[in-house]
Amino acid sequence: MLIHEQLGIYKVELPLLHRVKHVNCYAVKGKNGWWLIDAGLSREATYKGWLQFFEERSIKGSDIKGIYLTHYHSDHYGCSGWLQEYSGAPVYIGSIDAKRINYYWKKGDYLLEAIGVLYRSNGMPEEAIRRVIEAEAEIIPLTLPHAELTTLEDGQTVNLGDNAYQVILTPGHSDGHICFYNKEYSLLFSGDHLLPDTSSIIGVSAQPGTLSDPLADFLSSLNSIHSLNCTLVLPAHGRSFANIEKRIKRLGSYHRRHLELTKNSIGSSATAYEVCSQIYSPDISGNELRFVMAEIKAHLVYLVYQGELEAVLEDGIYWYRWRKDRS
Repeated sequence: MLIHEQLGIYKVELPLLHRVKHVNCYAVKGKNGWWLIDAGLSREATYKGWLQFFEERSIKGSDIKGIYLTHYHSDHYGCSGWLQEYSGAPVYIGSIDAKRINYYWKKGDYLLEAIGVLYRSNGMPEEAIRRVIEAEAEIIPLTLPHAELTTLEDGQTVNLGDNAYQVILTPGHSDGHICFYNKEYSLLFSGDHLLPDTSSIIGVSAQPGTLSDPLADFLSSLNSIHSLNCTLVLPAHGRSFANIEKRIKRLGSYHRRHLELTKNSIGSSATAYEVCSQIYSPDISGNELRFVMAEIKAHLVYLVYQGELEAVLEDGIYWYRWRKDRS
């Protein structure tokens, strides 16, 4: 579907597996070929979706000049290797998330072990950990074959179609999430950083050495995007939207509400899993549990950095308690 004639932008809606039904990928037409933004999961339904789009527009593999990824998550990175094999085009991603791919998708067993360590240390019982690991294990094959990556840096200029876009680092949803901004038309490819109807998951990672306070980084990233004064946002999920200031305010309100919910669930002392169990139903799927648990952890860590809580490690489990000297 053509969504921006002047910039030659088409939306390619591809199916997903769980509660979020689709991912929006984009194709940009230029005088000398096509450029793709995000890839979808590596599965038959995605291949068919891309091939149908290519056939309808008489696009040959050699017409694809570049594949640009907003971040490393499976619904964005997953099919990039297949697209690269189909087209021979380079695959670009931010340098931080390129490292995450090596850890998450190329070292699957190590990742699953790290998830167990993370959630066990935050009070999750073994049965729930098993469900989360099973859900994660189902995702890993959906990132094959792996793409050969070329990395991008914050502030770099790239050409998508016949127009220049600035690479903007927007950490929070992932450590190295990037957006692409066209200044002339005030248009932003926002990936999962800005979504029209919900907040993307802001979660603590299982990988050592990742963002220590992802919620703070996300809120800071929102402010950096706000200063661009962009007038049209093309997100990875849901509809495009224009009122970026209103959306950013709502995202701020969402996280303030969830911080209050988190604080109200602490009592005198609680683990991240105990807080999660008070806010969310115990019957959620393993796939959903891994997301909400990571976000609860991120909110707790934020409150620690804000000086309201302290994290105390006892017998290998982190307990969150009110700081006695908090203002």
